Amino acid sequence: MLFACLAASACTKDFIEKDLSKKHITVLAPPNGYSTTTNSITFWWEETEGANEYNIQIVKPSFSWVQLLVCDTMVEGTKFTYTLVPGTYQWRIRCLNGSSDGPFTTLDLTVDSTANISGQTLVLKSPAANYFTKTVTNTFKWDTLYNAADYRFQVINLQNSATVTDITTQADSFSYTLAEGQYKWQVRGQNATSNTLYSSRNITIDLTPPTVSTLLLPTHKDTVSSPDTLTWSRNSSAMADSLFIYPDSLISSPQVQIYTLNTSYIFSSGNGDYFWRLKSRDQAGNWSSWSTLRKFWIQ
Repeated sequence: MLFACLAASACTKDFIEKDLSKKHITVLAPPNGYSTTTNSITFWWEETEGANEYNIQIVKPSFSWVQLLVCDTMVEGTKFTYTLVPGTYQWRIRCLNGSSDGPFTTLDLTVDSTANISGQTLVLKSPAANYFTKTVTNTFKWDTLYNAADYRFQVINLQNSATVTDITTQADSFSYTLAEGQYKWQVRGQNATSNTLYSSRNITIDLTPPTVSTLLLPTHKDTVSSPDTLTWSRNSSAMADSLFIYPDSLISSPQVQIYTLNTSYIFSSGNGDYFWRLKSRDQAGNWSSWSTLRKFWIQ
């Protein structure tokens, strides 16, 4: 009885979250009272034990007299980058978990105006870095930059280093259609006297279906016992598979239909004959043709 009580107590303890009500955040950057001409600010703090996420808020000019709520967001990591126009700000941050939240830590921040944008960093928004897609027309987006008159947008073919497009726009996005291939897209802000460095990301346009995975076990017309492990070999062009197991040869109503990153599946069922096959999916979302259809018996 004592062992059972201790075990129950230990299990209960595992699910008790830490009380964060007195946990102040230790801010690493930017320091309180920081003044900069760089408008892309990376907020950085120490991880708080027991916290699941952090709430960061930015207002202009202060929390005692809020003229503008600039940002109010939840962050899971310990860094957050945001682009601010010149002005006076206060920002604050607190830690949270499912049962409690800590007090805010509040700091002052000033972003000074400058016509020279050579030290600024242009923040790209989407598509994400190293993006794979089967969509040929994509909209490339970035944050606007104070004192930038316009933006220079380029796409470079990574297979031959050729510049695919090179345009100047006053907008904060540009839609472009690309053929299948690997590319780097980059943007810089510019005005009459200066420009930022390029900020860049890679994108892959993939229109080619992957090679379907190869069924391994059970072999065709094999007899197995339940539960049995179905296994297959995935080609490097694919990242996942959809597995279908049918109770009859009509293959109209699958008994099992799952999407999996694994290359095996434990199948448990009653005696009878079954049929199985796969379709494979690549990182861009293309699907292969069907694999061969195999039959096996469970007895």
